[in-house]
Amino acid sequence: MSFDLGLGGQRALVTGGTKGAGAAVVQALASAGVRVAATARAVPENGSEKIRYIAADLMTAQGCAKVAEEVLHTFGGIDIVVNVLGGSSAPAGGFAALTDEEWRKEVDHNLMPAVRLDRALLPSMIAQGSGVIIHVTSIQHELPLPESTTAYAAAKAALSTYSKSLSKEVAPKGIRVVRVSP
Repeated sequence: MSFDLGLGGQRALVTGGTKGAGAAVVQALASAGVRVAATARAVPENGSEKIRYIAADLMTAQGCAKVAEEVLHTFGGIDIVVNVLGGSSAPAGGFAALTDEEWRKEVDHNLMPAVRLDRALLPSMIAQGSGVIIHVTSIQHELPLPESTTAYAAAKAALSTYSKSLSKEVAPKGIRVVRVSP
């Protein structure tokens, strides 16, 4: 069964859009007629001509600024932002194994890209009076696995709280902010 979602002509950015869930979101949006930009650290060699790939390290402020600037320049605005980027490389061993550096990496990977991209892209949405931001959080914000993912779970909990706060702030301006916890 197929049906028109009414997304044709919309402009979307999907972070982490070349693998796994991010790639699936990119393909679903492109199939619905959305003009899609996808981020990754490297542009895939076998990417689709229908997708605008942007290579950037979103764990840095500079990478986020590059992506936002390129999306706004290429598309002239943005309608949909899907922040799929996330994951954990923290070592197992519980809280004692997590150094300040490991905590910083988890926050820089799982929270700050969404914050930075929202800050850069929301003015465009507010100016047009519409848009949707989807933040992929994690069930671990409620059910953490303390042996290996405490910092990841905490960063995703922060993303969830940030999303709820942002939703309350920008909903009156026509922008929806949604959290998804697979």
